[in-house]
Amino acid sequence: MPITAKDDDGFLVLRHADTQLILDAECGGAIREFSCGPRQVLRPTPLASTIDPMELACFPMVPYVNRIAEGRFEFGGRKVQLERNWAQDSHPLHGQGWHRRWTVEQISANAARLQFEGGGDGWPWRYRAEQRFAVAHNGLVIELSAENIGAEPMPVMLGLHPYFINASRSRLQAQLPRVWRTDPAALPLAEIATPADWSFDTARPVAAVPLDHCFAGWNGAATLYGPEQTIHLQASNCEFLHVYVPQGRDFFCLEPQSAAAGALGRGGAEVRIVPPGERRAISLRITVEAA
Repeated sequence: MPITAKDDDGFLVLRHADTQLILDAECGGAIREFSCGPRQVLRPTPLASTIDPMELACFPMVPYVNRIAEGRFEFGGRKVQLERNWAQDSHPLHGQGWHRRWTVEQISANAARLQFEGGGDGWPWRYRAEQRFAVAHNGLVIELSAENIGAEPMPVMLGLHPYFINASRSRLQAQLPRVWRTDPAALPLAEIATPADWSFDTARPVAAVPLDHCFAGWNGAATLYGPEQTIHLQASNCEFLHVYVPQGRDFFCLEPQSAAAGALGRGGAEVRIVPPGERRAISLRITVEAA
């Protein structure tokens, strides 16, 4: 018998030993909190009657990631025009999933499966998005997928947008050989070799330089060394890592992505083409160790 565990605020709660995950199916199928023992792994979401999705601990990016310049692109001879979807940015970003209500399809004490169906609107292609969460004694696995339920091939970009804490006291190690430089609106211009002062080949402070950039050629592995814990990330089907380190804030984002920012607008080869009836998926494993 599935165990439907909800807290006093109606959010889904998954547990394994002292690891806890709180999900908000109504608000983007997002993570509100993820903790191991007494330590928060992700930035916890503030309790409020209305919440800005950007204040969540982690949300899914589907069926596209990052910004689409002016919301315009072409695919398969079709011209697409997307509307703005966040008041603070003039370009639509991060897809549709983070604004949607997700349905709880399956849940147990330490695992859950959420779904929603989208498209057929500004995004012309119908799709079914799914997230699977599994909590272990020292971590979490997330799988995000999109299935084409329409009659034509569909472009898909998938990503996850976790917020981490302690930017001023954390060090990052990741092999990120290339990066997309951007214009003042954070739109990508050109892929270049990663400058030495942006390199994390050797662990260095996350907040050493403000970043809002997509790195390419990622092998899917990254390690965060924090004051109380070490966090290992292992992503599959994600060759891009968007690193967001806003100046003067003590949070940062490491966003595994299947395609680079702006790929739809330039016909990027990494955009996955999904035939009718097929699906594409990415996954992220987060493993936590006490420092």
